[in-house]
Parts: sequence; structure tokens; C-alpha cells
Amino acid sequence: MLSLNFLCVFITIFGFVYSIEECKNVSEIYKFHLGTKTPYRFVANTMPERMDYPGCEPQKLWFLVRHGTRTPSIDLIENMKERLPEIRDLILENNPKPSERLRNSDLYALRKWKLKIDSTKEKILAHEGEDEMIDLAERLQMRFPSLLPSTYSNTTYYFKYTKSQRTKASAKYFAAGLFGRQSVRDVWYPTPSKKDPVLRFYKLCSKWKDEVKDNPESVREKQLFENSSHMLKAIEAMNYELKFKDNQRLSLEDVHLIYMTCAFETAWYRKNKSPWCSALTSEVAKVMEFTEDLKYYYRDGYGYEITYKQACVTFNDMLNHLESTSQYPKSTVYYTHSGTLLKMLSHMGLYNDSKPLTHKDFDQSGNKWRVSKIDSFGTNLGFILYRCDQKYKVLTLHQEHVVHLPSCEEELCDLDQIKEHYNDSIHECEFDEMCSNNENDL
Repeated sequence: MLSLNFLCVFITIFGFVYSIEECKNVSEIYKFHLGTKTPYRFVANTMPERMDYPGCEPQKLWFLVRHGTRTPSIDLIENMKERLPEIRDLILENNPKPSERLRNSDLYALRKWKLKIDSTKEKILAHEGEDEMIDLAERLQMRFPSLLPSTYSNTTYYFKYTKSQRTKASAKYFAAGLFGRQSVRDVWYPTPSKKDPVLRFYKLCSKWKDEVKDNPESVREKQLFENSSHMLKAIEAMNYELKFKDNQRLSLEDVHLIYMTCAFETAWYRKNKSPWCSALTSEVAKVMEFTEDLKYYYRDGYGYEITYKQACVTFNDMLNHLESTSQYPKSTVYYTHSGTLLKMLSHMGLYNDSKPLTHKDFDQSGNKWRVSKIDSFGTNLGFILYRCDQKYKVLTLHQEHVVHLPSCEEELCDLDQIKEHYNDSIHECEFDEMCSNNENDL
């Protein structure tokens, strides 16, 4: 009987390609279910071909970039330090000999495992994040050399980041990819704001905070799934496979901790597999991913109208840049966070399923809202304006892949068509009014 690995090689070589799902190494399925901690290299379009269209010339570029791979929060780091050694010792105690489930290399890696960060390094850009930004900038420069020249000028470029180390460092390494490390010190940035009205508009939206972020109802679907038979069976199977006794059983919190550690260490280390990924089952990776899908659908996606509607301010910043009669700046690049990217994607109508996502939709493999695919570290959304004869058209890129906006069948969408489709975003973007919570704002 052919192994899955051999079959995938055979299929690839001879051109009989089915789906990516069928050609994943079974032991590496977890890589495609890491949620918002997915490294950018798993989703990026790494083919840096020039984006040339006959009869069209690129005029302007606007990009929104989530910071690159980072380190965890202080709470997660402390939990990793305290609980993971206990879980590791139990795994080794219950699995003294290698098996098909845990091979000798897996057990060896678990014995040698140590957390390589401490609490003082919380939520900062990791080395992988630096590389993600450099590589992204280099590929974009190859695609759009006239818009992203290798010599810095503060008239050609406008860069801005939020008030956080990870976005500031992301901007720095992106600049290094464009201009070289020696020129980074020459790049100018405006003073960052903790509640930037374009890059973190939701920090200024009291209605969103009250009705979504701080609303227990916004996590109801996630909690229902965490208590579902899918979740309980997946955790039960993982306990069984790891040979845990009744008084040793891993809880939901334990399994989530293992999942998060697997995700972060997969992002940090390209060459070495995290031993915590070996402890996971593919089913646990999938159910953990779906909890993230539900969490972010209701907090940052389509779950509440105010969530995506407020992103009109960022949409209009993009449109104003593309439509400006001024020749400069040619390229605007913003460095921000997951919450901004997801709200903007939702505002644009991208990755919207035909019905609201609920805890009952786990088996729907065709769900468009998959944060592992749409909101990895380094996720980016870009709009490039082209002049085609006497008409202006816009190319939209998400994670460097061409995407079609609603109502646009072509890769290059007429600017007027975009303005017509998003008419409400342009003419009804009363941010203060939509975000005021009447009871609290009296």
C-alpha cells in the first residue's frame, strides 16, 4: 500500500492534483490549523512576479500590514513556564518507550524542551517576524518597482505604525527590505498614537467596546462549541492517545495551552518541529482553530454590524490616498494589528459566508471565515491604483494574492465601480455618531 507521502509526490510529479488537504503529511496537518498565530510563510504568495497589465501603469499603493510573528502575552508566558513542564513529565511518565503515536525523536525533543523566552519579552517582534517583514517588502518591491523604489524619500513614502514595539519593529524591518539595513535610520515616521483613528479606530469606539468587546454574548458561540461533543471527544481522544490516567487528564485549558505553544514555536522555528505539536492530535488542532474562528468572527468580523461598519474610516483613508490629485506620496504603508485587519476585511465584504457562523458549523469545511488562512502573523491588505488609458482601476491584494472585491469580476476593478459599491462607506461614515453609546455619552 502506498504511503500518503509517496502518493502526494506521485500526484505532484504527474500533474494529478486534487486538493491541498489530500496532500498534507498526516503528521503535519496541525500546521494548517494554527489560527491567528499562523506564520506568514504558510499563507503568503511567495512568487514575486511583476504585476503588469497591458495598457496600464501603476500610480499609487496603499497597504495595511499586521505586525510580524511576535512573542506571547505575559500571562501566556507564565502559564507556559508553570504548567508545561508538569504536562511534559506526565507524557514522558506514561510513554516511556517510543510508539507510532510518539516516536523516539518526539520523546527526545520533549525531554530537552525549555521555554526560550521570559516575561520581560512579552508581545515583541520575534526573529521570524523580522524576516517576514523583510521578505514581504522585497517581494512587493519586485512586483511594483516604480511605486517602491530602493532609495528612500519622505515625499515618495509615508509609513506609520501604532504605539507598540511589534509594529514599530515591523516598520523598521519592512524598511530594511526596501532600502537596506544601512538606510533604515533615514526613514521618517510620525509620532505613534495609542488610539490611532485610522490604525486602531476601534479603541475610540465606545459602542463597540460595550456591545462587542465587553459583551458576554459575543463569546457565546465560542463557549457553546467548547462544551460541544466535538470538543469533548477530541480532548478525550488526546488523553487516551497520550495514555493519561483518570487523575491526570488534560483539561480544555491544558489542551489550549499545548495548542498555543505549538503555534508560537511553529512560527518561531522554521526548521525544528515543536514537541508540543507532536503531542497534539489533528482533530484537537481543528477544534482549537474553530474556537478561534468563532472568537474573531464575533469580536472582529461579521458578528456585529458596528464591528465592521466602523472600519469605514480606514477604507476612506485608502480611497483618499488613491484619489488624491497630489503625485506624492506614491506609497502609504501602515503597520497595525489583527483587529484592524479583520475589521477591514469584513468591511470590504471579503470571506463572508452565506450565513452567520455558529458553533454548529464545525463540519462545514468550506467555511470562508478561517483565521488560519486570512489572519496569520504578517497578514496584509493592499490596494494598487492603475491608470489604464483614461480610466483608473484598482488591484486588491490580500497576503499578496489577488482577490476580487464584491461586484468586481476582473482583477483590476474600476475605481468608479468600487466607489459605487461602497457608497455608504464614503457618504455615511459618521464615526463619532455610530460609535457613541448614548447611555454612557450623556
